[in-house]
Amino acid sequence: MAAPCYLGWDFSTQQLKVIAIDEQLRVIYEDNVHFDKDLPEFKTQGGVYIHSDRLTVTSPVLMWVKALDMILEKMKSSGFNFSQIRALSGAGQQHGSVYWKKGSSQILKNASPELPLHQSLKDCFSVSDSPIWMDSSTASQCRELEKAVGGAQHLARVTGSRAYERFTGNQIAKIYSQNPEVYKQTERISLVSSFAASLFLGTYAPIDYSDGSGMNLLQIWEKAWSKSCLDACAPGLEERLGCPVPSHSVLGPISPYYSQRYGFSPDCKVVAFTGDNPASLAGMRLQEGDIAISLGTSDTLFLWIQEPTPALEGHILCNPVDSQTYMALLCFKNGSLMRERIRDDCASGSWDEFSKALSSTVAGNSGNLGFYFDVMEITPEAVGIHRFNRDNQKVSRFPKEVEIRALIEGQFMAKRIHAEKLGYKVLPRTRILATGGASHNKKILQVLSDVFNAPVFTIDTANSACLGSAYRAIHGLVAERNVSLADVVKLAPEPRLAVTPTPGAEEHLISQTGVWSLRCGIHLTSVDISVCCHMGSFSNHRRAPRGRGVSGCCSSYLLADVYNSSGLMNTGVLEDGILLKKQSKPCRVTEGLGPEMDLLLRC
Repeated sequence: MAAPCYLGWDFSTQQLKVIAIDEQLRVIYEDNVHFDKDLPEFKTQGGVYIHSDRLTVTSPVLMWVKALDMILEKMKSSGFNFSQIRALSGAGQQHGSVYWKKGSSQILKNASPELPLHQSLKDCFSVSDSPIWMDSSTASQCRELEKAVGGAQHLARVTGSRAYERFTGNQIAKIYSQNPEVYKQTERISLVSSFAASLFLGTYAPIDYSDGSGMNLLQIWEKAWSKSCLDACAPGLEERLGCPVPSHSVLGPISPYYSQRYGFSPDCKVVAFTGDNPASLAGMRLQEGDIAISLGTSDTLFLWIQEPTPALEGHILCNPVDSQTYMALLCFKNGSLMRERIRDDCASGSWDEFSKALSSTVAGNSGNLGFYFDVMEITPEAVGIHRFNRDNQKVSRFPKEVEIRALIEGQFMAKRIHAEKLGYKVLPRTRILATGGASHNKKILQVLSDVFNAPVFTIDTANSACLGSAYRAIHGLVAERNVSLADVVKLAPEPRLAVTPTPGAEEHLISQTGVWSLRCGIHLTSVDISVCCHMGSFSNHRRAPRGRGVSGCCSSYLLADVYNSSGLMNTGVLEDGILLKKQSKPCRVTEGLGPEMDLLLRC
């Protein structure tokens, strides 16, 4: 009898990937179909169509189906034993949507094993080209959604994110408003992930909680659709979406189509598919308090959060491997290209010189601080290069070694500040898992470790969404017995320890973090005071109720001012900055904080 194995799928933007692992979590098979190269008849570029308005971006649904046919035929030709597969799961590019035409459920259920699936399903989609995550054509729908539910912040509190053009609810609203007849012909709307699961299940698969959190439609606390959001997007939407399910759900056995055409066991189970980012969290084996940082063209943070506080920046999603907790996503556009530009300007294009210069300066950069945004940043919305010396005076240039540290410290301080604004807390057991190009540079990782005051590990994340899907396939079979994913993946290779925090470094970085917040205009509301107090080393503090003042004793640094959404009440302070003087004195802010007032504690 063949040894059991598990499949993980990844329906990504440019290719379809599959991995098979055995019970020891060893990869025993992997393959892919590259859309542009292997399916040239669809004439995609990078797996997508960019329309003439440069805002609309779609992918042909049948290309994804044909890619599945192709990869299964490749596996069959290689002699892969499908009968040994006990369970499968998968991931799809987040936010993309698929529109099933009325009557398609019966065609899907009764697909002939004599035909490749794409031939059976060729007339099943009311929208032939699916809107995907790269689309930014729904600005008006975003404004309407936020207006309908009471504003961007309220939408974020309910669904985990403010309205984003790529999010599925806004894409559905666009289709309904521009093509009401097409919407009327649609009996089911899937995410890319639940669409892919449907192909294996032979019936419409439900949307899982985690991927459903990226739609601007799901109440992340109640894990149910928000009626006000649904009504703002399109009529009859709830029946077209179906009921969402926990991400570890076993949806049922695989369709007879696969048993008859490829030899899958009829007992092979289909575990709910999820988004590619949630699947990557599983693939990187994050645990409570952990952070995964991908240091690539854009820098992306994955956070495991117990008690999130949704904000206007970043995204809160239901955790795909623990239904009682959450994950957060933060994306920073100025990543590796910004680092490479400063390397070229200040280190003759050499990473060795860059690292030596970084090591020659101390944590906190002797009070010098910089913001480096060559392109408009996402978090925060800012652009340009801005430098401030130890006296908080704006300067036009830094010495090369100071410039390098200002860049790296500034990038990582931004990540910690925004992570904590979403409710993240650094715990004693916190690990930082670093991936991407810059994760090979130990001097950069040392700064990362010092800023977060946590050890940094490196991990091989090639095909992390695909591997995470295979892990989730195993987890789905045992999750109902309260077995955690951490228990399931105990045999997987451990991440490699790269660096640990430099003793005393955090003390030098505390004041820098506060000034960074001030300079970037990060408004910490009264419910965020306890986070800032931690970073500012309060000897005693309390969380202020909304609409009240706060008092406390600052044991490290003089704190600052109350300001509203348009800037500091004393605009000269915002322009010129304040020199922070180390002292120990009581400080009190007694002005009432109204609904539009924030308290900024410059630690």
